[in-house]
Amino acid sequence: MILWFPSASLNAQSDSCTSKDTLTFCFLSDTQLPLFIESFYLSYNHNAEARKLIFDRISSIVPKAVFHLGDFMGLGFNSDGWKETNDFVKTLVLHKSEFYPIPGNHEYIILPERSISNFKRNFKGINLTGYAKRFNNLVVVLFNSNFGNLKENEIRVQTEWYKKTIRECESDTSVDFIIVGTHYSPYTNSKIVQPAIESDYKEYIDQYLDVFYNSKKCKVFVSGHSHAFEHFRIKGKDFLVIGGGGGAQHPLYFGQNQKYHDMFSSTLERRMFHFITVKTFNKTLTVDLNMVNDKFSDFTILPQLKFIRE
Repeated sequence: MILWFPSASLNAQSDSCTSKDTLTFCFLSDTQLPLFIESFYLSYNHNAEARKLIFDRISSIVPKAVFHLGDFMGLGFNSDGWKETNDFVKTLVLHKSEFYPIPGNHEYIILPERSISNFKRNFKGINLTGYAKRFNNLVVVLFNSNFGNLKENEIRVQTEWYKKTIRECESDTSVDFIIVGTHYSPYTNSKIVQPAIESDYKEYIDQYLDVFYNSKKCKVFVSGHSHAFEHFRIKGKDFLVIGGGGGAQHPLYFGQNQKYHDMFSSTLERRMFHFITVKTFNKTLTVDLNMVNDKFSDFTILPQLKFIRE
């Protein structure tokens, strides 16, 4: 894996693909199964079956890379509970698909040192204070939004690296598109979790959003935490919430009660399980939603975004 950590140089990193290749990437999040208390309040809806469908479909696509935005386990300190995720990653590696994770809040829950130790053991070489990956003219930048679990120095290093990475991408004429990903959603209509811009760590997330908004090449901000698919367009930028990997489905504020205008739907309170695919070819980038159908037998593919670099 070729990664840009805070100490790495952008210009030294590249991928062996050519610009004529059509590359496919998958993004997913929140593949943890519901905890008992979640099942009691939010109800169980074939969550394990849905997660298996998603894992199997992504494996069958054989993407160039898979990006997971956190919450692999309900209780991250439970070492025995990582089997399904590890089997999924092993299948990807067997098919020569790369795998890039970033931790969610459940990777720090209750026993944070033990939980994050499991994360490090399962995903060796992954930096907890952000990293980036380049594929031809696409750069994916992942950062850790668990600010309450990071030391002040770690937050400073990550923030400086993030700003530097986006700045270097902006000045690199061979980079056309940037996708930014993290766990906590800046914007969400979830009735269960709070939007990051309304949290105690607003001052931190605002810095990342300011850089995202001011970058012409930053096209999509993807996040999880809210267990639903949501699509917001704010200040001309697209934000996708993709937390439908298997966790308990979150009810949303909808209709006139929406906090933020959801371009996906203003009438659905709950969303089915899902992941997204991103494809790049030459100067084009597309994003499709892959949503499990009501019968848990297949996926409905719904095009969401298309960008063309002139």
